[in-house]
Amino acid sequence: METMADVGGAARLLPQYFGVLPRYRGQGYGRALWRAAMQWGHQHSAAYQLLQTEVGGVSDRLCAAEGLASLGFVYQREA
Repeated sequence: METMADVGGAARLLPQYFGVLPRYRGQGYGRALWRAAMQWGHQHSAAYQLLQTEVGGVSDRLCAAEGLASLGFVYQREA
């Protein structure tokens, strides 16, 4: 876990890439990881964090369940 100053000097929490194996999903492990990461960011004075999820995917649903709102979408073309 790490923070980095943005162009305005605010500390942002850099993305964390974690996952839960499918057989362990639905047992609260992803939510526990998410909340631990947010707590770490808070303890290290992160002002915000930008997240990247697959629209409608597992992480997207977790973020929505945690009360986060989308700031928009970026689409990637297939090569």
